[in-house]
Amino acid sequence: MMRFAFAFMALMMASGANAQVPAPAQQLRPTALPSSSYCLPASAGFLQGDAKASEEMHKCARGDTVVIPAKSPGAVARVCDFSKSIVAIGDNVVCVMVFPERASK
Repeated sequence: MMRFAFAFMALMMASGANAQVPAPAQQLRPTALPSSSYCLPASAGFLQGDAKASEEMHKCARGDTVVIPAKSPGAVARVCDFSKSIVAIGDNVVCVMVFPERASK
């Protein structure tokens, strides 16, 4: 009886080992980062005035980088996303745009 039990167990282990297949490899999916770019129309619009810049901002997307003259603190407050980095370079402020533009009170 022991021989039969031993042979049966050996047969079960051998067939069990052959029945197992390796797990399929998971394919890594690249995560797309939100794209942002430099908003030239709005930056050039600020050289002509705030009204022109407001018109040109509609050509840009949220998260775009914009250059605003530092002499226009109201424009910086309206346009810049303060949860991101803001850099003052000479007479200009470089920041990430909040879009759509916040409504003024």
